[in-house]
Amino acid sequence: MASERRRNLRVEWNSAASIYDLDGDRSFACTVKDFSNGGAKITSVPVNDVPDRFMLRFFRGSRGARKCHVLWRSLDTLGVEFTDVVAGAERKTRRVSHTS
Repeated sequence: MASERRRNLRVEWNSAASIYDLDGDRSFACTVKDFSNGGAKITSVPVNDVPDRFMLRFFRGSRGARKCHVLWRSLDTLGVEFTDVVAGAERKTRRVSHTS
Protein backbone atom coordinates (compact mmCIF):
# COMPACT_ATOMS: atom_id res chain seq x y z
CA MET A 1 0.00 0.00 0.00
CA ALA A 2 1.34 3.45 -0.92
CA SER A 3 1.80 5.92 1.89
CA GLU A 4 -0.17 9.17 1.92
CA ARG A 5 2.07 12.13 0.99
CA ARG A 6 -0.47 14.94 1.26
CA ARG A 7 -0.06 17.47 4.05
CA ASN A 8 -3.70 18.55 4.01
CA LEU A 9 -6.99 16.66 4.18
CA ARG A 10 -8.78 16.59 0.81
CA VAL A 11 -12.50 17.23 0.44
CA GLU A 12 -14.52 15.78 -2.44
CA TRP A 13 -15.99 18.78 -4.28
CA ASN A 14 -17.16 17.96 -7.86
CA SER A 15 -17.93 21.55 -8.74
CA ALA A 16 -17.64 23.68 -11.87
CA ALA A 17 -14.80 26.19 -12.05
CA SER A 18 -12.77 28.14 -14.63
CA ILE A 19 -9.07 28.32 -15.37
CA TYR A 20 -7.58 31.65 -16.50
CA ASP A 21 -4.01 32.32 -17.53
CA LEU A 22 -2.25 34.87 -15.34
CA ASP A 23 -2.92 37.61 -17.92
CA GLY A 24 -6.65 36.83 -17.84
CA ASP A 25 -6.69 36.25 -21.59
CA ARG A 26 -7.58 32.56 -21.94
CA SER A 27 -10.09 30.55 -19.98
CA PHE A 28 -11.16 26.91 -19.77
CA ALA A 29 -14.21 25.44 -18.07
CA CYS A 30 -13.25 22.63 -15.70
CA THR A 31 -14.41 20.54 -12.74
CA VAL A 32 -12.70 20.62 -9.36
CA LYS A 33 -12.96 16.98 -8.22
CA ASP A 34 -11.43 17.55 -4.79
CA PHE A 35 -9.39 20.15 -2.98
CA SER A 36 -7.59 20.98 0.24
CA ASN A 37 -5.92 24.05 1.71
CA GLY A 38 -2.85 23.18 -0.35
CA GLY A 39 -4.17 22.20 -3.76
CA ALA A 40 -6.77 20.54 -5.97
CA LYS A 41 -7.48 17.83 -8.54
CA ILE A 42 -9.01 19.27 -11.73
CA THR A 43 -10.74 17.33 -14.54
CA SER A 44 -12.78 18.00 -17.71
CA VAL A 45 -10.14 20.29 -19.15
CA PRO A 46 -7.72 20.03 -22.12
CA VAL A 47 -4.69 19.34 -19.89
CA ASN A 48 -2.10 20.00 -22.60
CA ASP A 49 -3.48 23.49 -23.28
CA VAL A 50 -3.46 24.64 -19.64
CA PRO A 51 -0.36 26.67 -18.68
CA ASP A 52 1.87 25.55 -15.79
CA ARG A 53 0.70 28.54 -13.70
CA PHE A 54 -2.84 29.91 -13.76
CA MET A 55 -5.77 31.27 -11.75
CA LEU A 56 -8.56 28.90 -10.71
CA ARG A 57 -11.94 30.56 -10.14
CA PHE A 58 -14.47 28.67 -8.03
CA PHE A 59 -18.22 28.98 -8.71
CA ARG A 60 -19.28 27.29 -5.47
CA GLY A 61 -18.48 28.23 -1.89
CA SER A 62 -16.56 31.46 -1.39
CA ARG A 63 -16.42 31.94 -5.17
CA GLY A 64 -12.90 33.25 -4.97
CA ALA A 65 -9.89 32.61 -7.14
CA ARG A 66 -6.60 30.89 -6.31
CA LYS A 67 -3.20 31.00 -8.01
CA CYS A 68 -2.14 27.50 -9.03
CA HIS A 69 0.95 25.64 -10.16
CA VAL A 70 0.58 22.31 -11.99
CA LEU A 71 2.35 19.47 -10.14
CA TRP A 72 1.26 16.63 -12.42
CA ARG A 73 -0.80 15.92 -15.54
CA SER A 74 -2.52 12.75 -16.75
CA LEU A 75 -4.62 12.29 -19.89
CA ASP A 76 -7.62 14.16 -18.45
CA THR A 77 -6.65 15.40 -14.99
CA LEU A 78 -4.40 18.03 -13.39
CA GLY A 79 -2.97 18.00 -9.89
CA VAL A 80 -2.19 21.53 -8.69
CA GLU A 81 -0.83 23.27 -5.64
CA PHE A 82 -2.11 26.66 -4.53
CA THR A 83 0.70 29.21 -4.59
CA ASP A 84 -1.08 32.12 -2.94
CA VAL A 85 -1.95 32.61 0.70
CA VAL A 86 -5.60 33.09 1.57
CA ALA A 87 -6.46 35.19 4.60
CA GLY A 88 -7.58 32.93 7.41
CA ALA A 89 -6.31 29.77 5.73
CA GLU A 90 -3.40 29.45 8.09
CA ARG A 91 -4.17 29.26 11.77
CA LYS A 92 -2.37 31.71 13.97
CA THR A 93 -1.52 30.63 17.45
CA ARG A 94 -1.39 32.89 20.45
CA ARG A 95 1.09 32.54 23.23
CA VAL A 96 -0.59 32.39 26.58
CA SER A 97 1.55 33.48 29.46
CA HIS A 98 0.95 32.02 32.86
CA THR A 99 1.86 33.92 35.98
CA SER A 100 2.47 32.17 39.27
